[in-house]
Amino acid sequence: MKGDYGLRAMLDMAAYYGQGPIESSDIASRQYIPEQYLDQILMVLRKEGLVKSIRGPKGGHMLAKPPGQITMAEVMQALEGYVPPMECLPNPDFCKLSPGCALREVWRKIDTLTQEILNSTTIEELAERHRAGSTETMYYI
Repeated sequence: MKGDYGLRAMLDMAAYYGQGPIESSDIASRQYIPEQYLDQILMVLRKEGLVKSIRGPKGGHMLAKPPGQITMAEVMQALEGYVPPMECLPNPDFCKLSPGCALREVWRKIDTLTQEILNSTTIEELAERHRAGSTETMYYI
């Protein structure tokens, strides 16, 4: 949930990139994110160098670098860490069947494709899709 909310907040800030800071209440309202939860997410993103926060009456939050230089993977890693599709991938001892399991190899391929997509998709690309109103899925597994 943090990753989804974080990506939505980053997408919102990308829409206003270069126009100055955005109040968290505005982001929360537009993205349907509880404001207190959003503040926690923004704090993590700030610590990871993805968001800048400015205090004061004209303060708020903004992307720390251009949206084309921030990937989905960076945001997800900052907020969720590595999330495998199955527990056995990072921890083969999790299941006694892991060494010869045919399913594990399929999950590994799914994980590899997922990571490739996250690493190659920028916040700018998401913002462009949003502006175009496209809900079409671009990746097929």
